[in-house]
Amino acid sequence: MAAVSARYRRYLGKAWNCTLRRVTFRPCDTTFKQDIKDHLLAPLAVRRPGLVGPASVTLEVLAVLVVLTTIWSGYTVVKSGVNLYVYGTCNKQDSASCSLGAEACAIPDQTPTFGESLAEGDVIGAFGNDFASLGKTFSAIPARMQNWDAKDYLPANASYLNPFDEKKETALEVIDPGCTYCLQLFQNIEKAGFDQKQNLTYIAYPIASEDGYKFKNSLLVTQYLEALRLNPLDGAKTPVDWEILSRIYTEKNEAGVSWQSVINGADPAVATALLQDWSAEFGLSPAQVAEVASVAASDEVAGIIAANTELVEESIHTVKIPSIIFDGRRHDGLVSLDDLD
Repeated sequence: MAAVSARYRRYLGKAWNCTLRRVTFRPCDTTFKQDIKDHLLAPLAVRRPGLVGPASVTLEVLAVLVVLTTIWSGYTVVKSGVNLYVYGTCNKQDSASCSLGAEACAIPDQTPTFGESLAEGDVIGAFGNDFASLGKTFSAIPARMQNWDAKDYLPANASYLNPFDEKKETALEVIDPGCTYCLQLFQNIEKAGFDQKQNLTYIAYPIASEDGYKFKNSLLVTQYLEALRLNPLDGAKTPVDWEILSRIYTEKNEAGVSWQSVINGADPAVATALLQDWSAEFGLSPAQVAEVASVAASDEVAGIIAANTELVEESIHTVKIPSIIFDGRRHDGLVSLDDLD
């Protein structure tokens, strides 16, 4: 208001003087607070003297609320900035809601949000969970700054899109078969020729949700991918698990619908039949198809998926799918053609 009205300009001067003294750890030598109260209450004292007391109390309450709001706003800015630096998203609990980071499928945080805790009357939990989340983010800063080597995070039985070449660096994707941004990243990888320059492998990570999985057949596809890794087809130029991933991410059915969309919307029995048909098409015998189906439902595969989940959540620390490790960095979310080139 002081910028447009000379009436308030003198208050701006006092406020600025007080601010300068505060930041140099000196007390204000002005009665700025009292001047403002007097200015606001003087007209009321003339017209309705009886309301001066309640109005004064109201101003005090409002002043406290302004201070608390300012503090909370500053805290939110710091938290968002640190989350953006560490995880590539300003909102760790719902990474897809932040427009400042790369596009991605969010790994949901099942911890109640600050607002949800307050709505349930859990004030201590609201602050406790929020501060614990920020503390976890700060503890992950060294990981963000480290030199990332994909070889340090390889899953068991890693398979490579192209024959492994000792002369090339290794790149590791973290993907969900049902995530559309994983599809876009795979297509960018092919367009950029990235898979020809790196030994490309992956961790299949089906994103969990409150009622199962974000994409209902992601776990099923992951089980088949891991079973195929455990039972590689001899003489195959491209591993069958990669053939299936490539079909899901790059091909369409006769109606022109992406196979990823078909799998995501199919009944589990239909999705299973598709995976088995594709496995046979890519060279597996009927006996091998049956063996892969049996292994996919085994405790061994369940243990591999659990270990990979722990690897993603506790070691790689990503909250965005896809993520890809290459060139000494962990890249969270969809990576552009230019960054892959």
